[in-house]
Amino acid sequence: MSETIDVVLQPVGRTPGVLEPPLAKYKPQIVVLFTSEQSYADITIEHIEHSWRKHIRSLPEVIVKIVETPWTSDTADRYMVEFDNAVKEIENMDIAKNKHINWHVGTAGGTNLMAIASALSAFTHRFSVYGSLDSDFYPSSNTEDLAIEIELFNNLGPGFKALQKKRGMKFMKFITRTGPVQTDEIIKFDKSSKQNVSAGLIPLRNANLIADTDFGWVATNVGKSLLALMDYEEE
Repeated sequence: MSETIDVVLQPVGRTPGVLEPPLAKYKPQIVVLFTSEQSYADITIEHIEHSWRKHIRSLPEVIVKIVETPWTSDTADRYMVEFDNAVKEIENMDIAKNKHINWHVGTAGGTNLMAIASALSAFTHRFSVYGSLDSDFYPSSNTEDLAIEIELFNNLGPGFKALQKKRGMKFMKFITRTGPVQTDEIIKFDKSSKQNVSAGLIPLRNANLIADTDFGWVATNVGKSLLALMDYEEE
């Protein structure tokens, strides 16, 4: 089994504290800071080296990406370019060579447009996503527990894989269009056996693209989102 490293990609503005929970939770070897000003990155790095040092075994390598004026209409585009550049840079670093990389993308910090761009970047790369809760409102929680993983994004990889199969896409379209729908109706639609239909439904269910309710199979929000993105490939 190959070695793994953890990478945290975090937008940062005037509140560097958004990085503390993921630092404590993932203990990353590499941290990428997306910020509009170098001074915001500098104070965050100081926290990593001093007040947050207790959370990590060793100091991570820190990469800083500057996204200037992060409140204009092209902010998301510029942020996503820097995000892509950071991913390529990390993949070519010696510390990452021949290792599995666990990517963790933050959506709290910086401007609202930076948070949106961060989520879109994670969606594009199929990376896991977390949000950071404010410790002031959760005084009894451990620091690492304030990094909340957003499950919808964690299903993207398996979801894409499931919908790349012809039968998976066929069933997903049918359930989205006609659901709630019973298994017997899907068998009739597919003109096949219960065994074959079950084999087609299992990957969709495991990827959280569909859910079995009291009224039948229905598409989940992540299922509808992925179908909207991938449907054109099957037309």
